[in-house]
Amino acid sequence: MSVTIKDVAKCAGTSVSTVSKVINGYYGISEATVERVHKAMKDLRYYPNASAQNFATRSTKTVAVLANLSADIAFKNPHMFEIISGLEESLSAKGYRMVLQSVEESNVYEKTEELISRKSVDALAIHVSVITHPLSSLLTRSQFPHIVLGCPSFESQVCWIDNNNVYSGTIAASYLLSMGYEKIAFIGGQYYDLGSTNRLQGVKQALNERNCKLEDGYIWLGESTRDDGYRMAKQMLEAQTKPDAIICANNTIAWGCLSALRDMGYSVPDDIGVLTFDDYPLSQFMEPPLTIVDINVRDLGVQAGKSLLRILRHQNTQIQTFVTISNLVERSSTKNKKTGMRQNYRH
Repeated sequence: MSVTIKDVAKCAGTSVSTVSKVINGYYGISEATVERVHKAMKDLRYYPNASAQNFATRSTKTVAVLANLSADIAFKNPHMFEIISGLEESLSAKGYRMVLQSVEESNVYEKTEELISRKSVDALAIHVSVITHPLSSLLTRSQFPHIVLGCPSFESQVCWIDNNNVYSGTIAASYLLSMGYEKIAFIGGQYYDLGSTNRLQGVKQALNERNCKLEDGYIWLGESTRDDGYRMAKQMLEAQTKPDAIICANNTIAWGCLSALRDMGYSVPDDIGVLTFDDYPLSQFMEPPLTIVDINVRDLGVQAGKSLLRILRHQNTQIQTFVTISNLVERSSTKNKKTGMRQNYRH
């Protein structure tokens, strides 16, 4: 004989209505009760009928994640999958499943419009790489529950969550100053690369607070490629008195920068220290391994999931926020210039 919801209620020592609320993800029920009901369901091997459950609540219990999944994207944007993993962790804890859909800027509007019109999902999580002005207008106009994974590069009313790259920039500069570096340079992406721009802002902020200045000749902006990282580092060192440390906006630029320093006969960190952001995909495997300001991108996904669940509960909620758990990881590309040795650093 099949197990019923009444059996679960009896086993958990609670009412049928409470079991139903736990199954359907209602809030306001104590964690102890939720755990008791889940244990009873597990012990009795009770699996609620998803179709009936969705019909009763008028909910699909599904969130669609829209992102560009083109070839080599795992290498070009490895953080995206860590963010999505954190997002899934939050959603599954509340009984939501996640479906991943590949889109591009050229078709993201039509795909989103279809999902909203058909009501085939309860909410959307959209990677910032595919957000557009028309899509932003659609989300605002429809008031459909959503969260953008990253801060859009334009003013909008969409809900978004992102890491605080300005703060990460201040950590990078503060660390180098504490190590005795005085002439700090920055190599980053173009003005439209918001992450790089914000990291540069943080570097300037930290230097200004210490009455230091980031010289114009020590700021080089180009494309986030190895070739441009190489070119910018080489041209800077040919045109300017060499800095004693270079902050690179990302791993790819740092790769080119290290190659240029090696080809020009500079030793890292004896002649010039190098620091970058994020641990993936290259920083651990370069020679020397790079000191980094690492950001917990999985936690960004976890927080994005929690924000989306809050929006689902209160659909007039507007969320536009930065979250950061930054951790400086010291490796062989920097040293303590005061002592000539590396030392543990804590921010």
